[in-house]
Amino acid sequence: MARASESDDLDGLDVEEEVGAAYLSDVQWALDFARANREAIATRALEVIGAFVPVTQHERLDIHHNFVARERWFGRDVYVHRKGAVAVPAGTRALVPGSMGTASYIVEGLGNEDSFGSCSHGAGRVMSRKEARTAIRPDALRRVMRRVVYPEHLVRHLVEEAPATYRDITEVLEDQEDLVQRQLRLEPVAVLKG
Repeated sequence: MARASESDDLDGLDVEEEVGAAYLSDVQWALDFARANREAIATRALEVIGAFVPVTQHERLDIHHNFVARERWFGRDVYVHRKGAVAVPAGTRALVPGSMGTASYIVEGLGNEDSFGSCSHGAGRVMSRKEARTAIRPDALRRVMRRVVYPEHLVRHLVEEAPATYRDITEVLEDQEDLVQRQLRLEPVAVLKG
């Protein structure tokens, strides 16, 4: 790893060198691939749901997380790496998911400079997938998910994503009141898992 600059205390990749440029290129490829997958999933989901109920699409909210982006902050061009975070500049909208069985929220960014215009990308896990497989039984998940449609044949795998494995989304948003403002509460009706 090369020093980011003589005055920085953090090690990093020099984007002017081959390895740094390759990293940024690979990140962009991964983001493009993920965006194409989200688009395919959303399109197919709307087709399936549309077979049962009328669906009108007003706006798609496509948010990625775990990425690096070149941005201008505090008078400098910098690379911001958001791990478990999304960009929410002032006035933009984002989705902060709870879990497959609890509410999610559409939020509007407040542009907080201390967070580089970011907020969390979701509720955050309180239990690892391995812990969830040990602690949560399929019958307990079935009870919690009684109002949500999900692939029953995958229930043993879905315990890894059970609502109990995540923080309370209301508390998460209360902790971010200086970063985002809640706009709309969304309740889950179906889970797609492949």
